[in-house]
Amino acid sequence: MKTLIDHGLLLTVDNGKIIPDGSVIIDDGVISYVGESVQDKTGFDRYIDARGGIVMPGLINTHTHSPMTLLRGCGNDLALDEWLNHHIFPLEDKLDDEAVYYGTLLGCAEVIASGTTAFADMYFFSESSAKAVLEAGIKANISRCVTGTHNDYKKRLSEARQLFKDYHGAGKGLLKIEHSAHAVYTCSREAIRAVAEAAQEDGTGIHIHLSETMKENRDCYSKNGKSPTEIMRDLGVFNVRTNAAHCVYLSENDMDILKRYDVSVAHNPTSNLKLASGVANIKEMLEKDINVSIGTDGAASNNALDMFAEMKLSGLLHKGMRLDPKLIPAQTALEMATVKGAKALGREKETGMLKAGLRADIIILDADAPCMIPVNDPVSAVVYASAGGQVVTSIINGRIVMENRELKTLDIEKIKFGIMQARKRMGL
Repeated sequence: MKTLIDHGLLLTVDNGKIIPDGSVIIDDGVISYVGESVQDKTGFDRYIDARGGIVMPGLINTHTHSPMTLLRGCGNDLALDEWLNHHIFPLEDKLDDEAVYYGTLLGCAEVIASGTTAFADMYFFSESSAKAVLEAGIKANISRCVTGTHNDYKKRLSEARQLFKDYHGAGKGLLKIEHSAHAVYTCSREAIRAVAEAAQEDGTGIHIHLSETMKENRDCYSKNGKSPTEIMRDLGVFNVRTNAAHCVYLSENDMDILKRYDVSVAHNPTSNLKLASGVANIKEMLEKDINVSIGTDGAASNNALDMFAEMKLSGLLHKGMRLDPKLIPAQTALEMATVKGAKALGREKETGMLKAGLRADIIILDADAPCMIPVNDPVSAVVYASAGGQVVTSIINGRIVMENRELKTLDIEKIKFGIMQARKRMGL
C-alpha cells in the first residue's frame, strides 16, 4: 500500500525543518519520502490532498490512565490525597473488565480525534485495555499497575508478567507492555524492587508516579530519610528505561539522579494544577538536559485528554511562573509533545518526527479554520492557536484511523452504550 500526502505545510519536528508546500510518501506503513511536493503523482494506491492543512507527526501522551474516562468529573476541586483515597479508589473498586474495556475504547476515541497517535497507560484489568488498543489501532505502552505491601502485590505483579507474555509487541508493534510500580506511598519497598527486577528480566521499561505532591515527599523523608527519587534509585527502578510522571518536587540531587540514569519526566500541568499539587521545575530539568515529555494524566483529574491543550499550557505556564517569556519556546513545547515523548516510550526509532524510515504516525490539521488564519509562524500556530478539534485526519502505522474527522476503527455509538452500562453497574 503506497500513499501520497500532497501539498501540505509540513511541520517535520526534524531539527525544526518546515516545508511550506510538501509531500509525504508512505510505503507499507513506513515514511519513504518527506520533501517538496512531488511532480509525479502516479503509482499511488491512495492520494490525500492536504492543501490548507498542516501535516505533522502525531502527538504522544506519556502519562494517562485511559479507563478513567469513566470517572470524568468525579471528585472535583480536591487535593490529590482526599481525591484519590475518598473518591477515586472507592469508585475503582467497582470497576470490572468490561468497564475498563469500554473506558479504554472511549479514551482511544478521544485521543485519536484530538491528534494523539501513541500514549503510555498505567492501570489494571489491563488485558481489557490491551484488547481495546488493538481494536482502535493506536500505539500504546501499557502497564498493569502494581500496588501493595508484603505479599499483597504478588498477584498484581503476576498479572503484569502474564500481560507481558501475552501482548508485548502485539498488533505489529502497536502494543508495548511495560511494568509499573504506582508510587512510594502505595507500594512496599519489596514490591518496588520486585517490579524493577521483573522489568529487567523482561527487558522492558517502567512507568511510575514520582514526587507528585509535597505530602508524598514529606512522608517519604519522614519514613525513610530519603526522597522518592532516591528510594526508586536504590531499589533498582532506574536500571531500565523509566518514565516518571509528575516530578513536581525534585531537589537538585533528584534531578541529577534522573539525568544520570536517563529517566524521562512526564510533565502533567493540567492535572497538577487541578489537584493543586504544584508546578514542576521544568526550567531546571531542561537546563540539566533531562528528557521532558508531556502527559494529560487521566480524565478524572484533567478532565480531558487533549494533548494540544496540554502542549499550550506547558508552553505558557512556566513563562508566567518565572516571568520569562523565552522559557519553553513553542518549538520546545512541540518537541516535548512529539520526539521527546517518543524517547520516553522507547519509540524514538519509529515515531515522533516526519522523517524517512520512521513509521507513518501522522496527523493533518485544518489550517484554514478561523482560529488558525493566518499561519505566519507554523510552530506558533500549532502550539498556541490550535486545539484537538483542528485535527481532521490521523494515520497510525500507515493506517488511516480517522479521516475528515470520522473515526474509522471505532464505533462511537457502541462505545457510548458500553459506557452507559458500566456507569449503571458502578452506581454512577
